[in-house]
Parts: sequence; C-alpha cells; structure tokens
Amino acid sequence: MASPKILFFVFFFLIVGLIQSFAFWSFKKFTKKNPYIPFIPKNRLRGKIWTVLTVLPFIIFNLPYIYLVTNHMDFSTLPQWLYKLYVIPFFIFQAAIIFLGILFLVMKLVKLPFLLFYYITNKIRFFKQKYSAYKENKAYQKFDDSRRRFIKAGGVLLTGYAFTSASIGVLRKDEYVVTNQEVFIENLPMELNGLRVLLISDIHSGPYMQEGQMKHYCDVLNSYNADIILIPGDLTNSQRTEAAPFTKAFRDIKAKHGVYATLGNHDYFHDAEYVAKAVINETPVKLMRNESRIIEINNKKLLLMGMEDTRTSGANLDPVVYQYFDKTVAGAKDLVKSGNIEFDSIPKILLYHKPYFFEDFSKEKIDLTVSGHTHGGQIVFAKYGNFNLSIAAAVSKYVEGFFTNGSNNMYVSRGIGAVGLPLRLNCPPEITILTLKQKSPAEN
Repeated sequence: MASPKILFFVFFFLIVGLIQSFAFWSFKKFTKKNPYIPFIPKNRLRGKIWTVLTVLPFIIFNLPYIYLVTNHMDFSTLPQWLYKLYVIPFFIFQAAIIFLGILFLVMKLVKLPFLLFYYITNKIRFFKQKYSAYKENKAYQKFDDSRRRFIKAGGVLLTGYAFTSASIGVLRKDEYVVTNQEVFIENLPMELNGLRVLLISDIHSGPYMQEGQMKHYCDVLNSYNADIILIPGDLTNSQRTEAAPFTKAFRDIKAKHGVYATLGNHDYFHDAEYVAKAVINETPVKLMRNESRIIEINNKKLLLMGMEDTRTSGANLDPVVYQYFDKTVAGAKDLVKSGNIEFDSIPKILLYHKPYFFEDFSKEKIDLTVSGHTHGGQIVFAKYGNFNLSIAAAVSKYVEGFFTNGSNNMYVSRGIGAVGLPLRLNCPPEITILTLKQKSPAEN
C-alpha cells in the first residue's frame, strides 16, 4: 500500500493539474480568435507565436514542482536571488492560475443547465428554426457583438485582478497586524483584572516561515512584556527537521508568567514526539499535552489547560479529540481539588488548536479558549463584517476573531504562517493581545 505522503502528492498534483488544465483550456479558447501580439499581422505565424507564448508560462512556472518534490517541499536552501527572481513569481503564477481555474469552472457549471437546455431543444426542428432566425436578426447580432466585447474586456480585467491580487498576497504575506481584544470573565479576581495574554498561532516553521522571520516575531512578542504568551499549535509544517529552526528562533521568548503551547495537526504530520522533545528541551516554551497548570499571579490563581490535537484537519466529530478533552478536564479537576480549589470558581483558559468544538467544550464552562488552525481563511475572496468568503468558512463558522457562548469565550487567531501557497489575501497574519477583564454583575 502506498504511503500517506505518496498519496498526498498524487492527490495534490491531480487536483492542481486538473485546475491548471481547465484554466489553460479556457484561456486558450478565450484568446484564440483575437490573440493580442502588437506589430505582427494576423496570419498563421501570429497564431503559432501566440500558442508558444500561451504554453511557455505553464511550462516555466511548473518546473519548481520537481524541485519541491525532490527537496521535501523546501525552498530554503536556494540562493536568495533565485528565490526572489523565480520562486516568488512561481507562487504568484500558481495562485493566480488556481484562482482563475476555479472561477472558470464555477462559471461553466452555472452555464451548464442553459447550454444543456439549448442543446436538447436545438435538436427539435421548430426550435432550431427559431434559433436560426433569431441569430440572423440585426438587433441580436448587434447585441452579440457587444456581449463579446464585454466578455473580452471582463476576461482581461479578471486576469489582471487575479495576478495583481496574487502578487499582493505573496509579497505582503508577512505584514502582520496587532489585534486588541478585551475578554470579560465572570469569576476573574480583581487582582487579575487587566492581565495581558499574547496569542499567536500556526507558525508553520518550514518552507514559508524561516528562522529569520520567526526570530523577528520572537523579538516583537518580547517587546510587549506580556504576562503570558499562548501558542495553540502548528509550530511546524510537515517535517521533524523544521523543529530546529523553530527552537533556535524562539529560544529567547519570554513572558512574566511563562510561555505555553500545544501541538497542532501539522505537528503530527511526521514525528510529533520529536517536535515535542525539541520544544521542551531547547526553548522556554512549556508544552502542554492533555495537562493543566495553576499559575499564581498577584496571590491569585489561574488555571491553564492544554490539549492535544490529531493529524486530521476537518471539523467532523472525532472521538479521539473528545477523549483528549475529557482527559484534560479530569486532570484539571484533580489538580484544583488537590489545592482545595473549586473547579467552577477558578478562571480557566484552554489551549486547543482547532476551534470547531467550542460549543461542546462549553459544557465545562471554560472562560476562555484560544485556537487557530483556520488561518482566518488565509485566502479570503470577500470579507464584510462577520461575512468571510473562503474555504475555511465553508467548513465552520469559527474562522477568525472573538466568539461567545453564554459565559464561555473563544478567540480564533488568524495565525502568522501559511500553508499550500505562501499567500494571504484579505487576511493578514495576526498577533493578538487579549486583556482579561472582570465582569461586573450588571454585565451578567
């Protein structure tokens, strides 16, 4: 039986190949009648030149896939000049073509019922004669001519938009924003009022997040002098070797009362135990694996719970996840009981990579859950208020930002890394400052 890695590559290249083929076919069909090549008259040579110019980019900007497969999906060993001159345009081309391919496919699917209706009725002589007569009408011919010009102009604008958006998304993927969010907690002692918790997620140490970038993030986080720093998962991308750049970059990370992290699904892609051991032994980060800690601040206690993840990425019911949750909560209850503390009275924070199970986890009245995983959609085609048009939004309503369920709160980080393509569209990386606030009786 083929290994999961081989199956992944087969599936990935099959999907990408189909999308690219459809985009290429649609583009070629669109430009076949009026290829734009200045200073060359309309003749057979012009058509051949246009064919070469159409095919060439698809060849040039697919060659890097060979390098990726043979080098563990890693471009970090390439010279910087080659990365900037060739690899970045490769990513821009891939992102734009995938976007156009999907869009063209959707447009075809929308048109399919109408084309099917026309095809069937055109087989009937009465309708065929009607269609022929209608097409010979001068008003129709004028309309059809303007329609073709509109489609041509729209196609040019759409292609320009795709490549412009892809360029901006690739070149600005590391331009993070800092988000401030107040979190009101019912049982928060006055001594913990104003506690600042820094949240980052989905670092994805690997081909798109190298040591220098991570070191910069570490310096930024340290500059805030936070009370606590939380990192709920995906420290690495897909290889155990990616743990080394992570540990080197974050070996000096610090917060007044500690830095805490959990593993995400990507950390399980290769060797989770290796990644965990490296983080524990080589950084100040306290890795929490279905365990809890009581943190004492200003003589008051805060319960921190950290939960394991699984390799899967979807939002489907996963019994293993619920086993981890039950184990984590049971351990937390035993811990507070041993300290003569009531579980319901102590403020609680849960670190767990995926946000999908917030409603189910709320049964334990967890004051604040911090998650990531979704990247905020990473490639968001449209965004207005809480509306988020992305693949992540099709999986779950918990894509990014702050959510409440009764007295339970959750913040879903957009993360700072990227997967698939080093591209973020309408979705910048995020560092979040969560300020814990005491909830007054009037707000209950």
